[in-house]
Amino acid sequence: VVLSLVLFAQDWELSKDENNIRVYKGKSDSSRYNVIKVEAEMQGTLKKLINILKDVSNNKNWVYNTKQSHLVKEINDNEFLYYAETRLPWPFSNRDMVIRMHFDLDTLRNNLKIKATGEPGAVPEVDNKVRIQKFYGDWDVKYDGVNKITIVYFLELNPGGNISPGISNLFVTKGPF
Repeated sequence: VVLSLVLFAQDWELSKDENNIRVYKGKSDSSRYNVIKVEAEMQGTLKKLINILKDVSNNKNWVYNTKQSHLVKEINDNEFLYYAETRLPWPFSNRDMVIRMHFDLDTLRNNLKIKATGEPGAVPEVDNKVRIQKFYGDWDVKYDGVNKITIVYFLELNPGGNISPGISNLFVTKGPF
C-alpha cells in the first residue's frame, strides 16, 4: 500500500516548513481527498517514539483535535488496536475510527517502520459520530544512534460524512503539523 501512496502522489506540494517539520500534500489517483507526507527531524529515540505512540490514552494531549482515545486490544508487543474520536467544528459531526498499529523495529539498522490501518468494523459504531472508513498511515523512522530521529510519514484518509474533498483539502495539512 505504501508503494501505491508514492505512485499516486508523486507531485508533492510543500504546504508548511517550520521547526524541522515539512508537510506536503499530494493528489490521489484513487480519491479526491489529498494525501499527506510529513518529513521531520527531532530529538528522541525509536523506543521513546514507540512508547509515546502506545500511550493512546494520552493522544488528546498531542494528536490534533483528539477528543478521546483508548486501547481496544493489545494483540502483541508490536501490534494493537485503538479507538479515537476527533473533534470537528459545527456544522460537522465528530469523526471516530479504530486503528490497527503495527511496529517493525530493526535495532541493527536503527530503523522503525509503522503501519496504521483503519479497521472500521472492529468495534460497533457510536451514535452521532461518523466512522472513518478509510485510514492508512505509514511511518519510516531512522535513528542516528545518539538522540535524533528522522521521520517520513504518509497519511491517506477519507473523513466521510458531509465533508467535501474541497473543504477537507483546505485543512488537511494542519493536523499532521
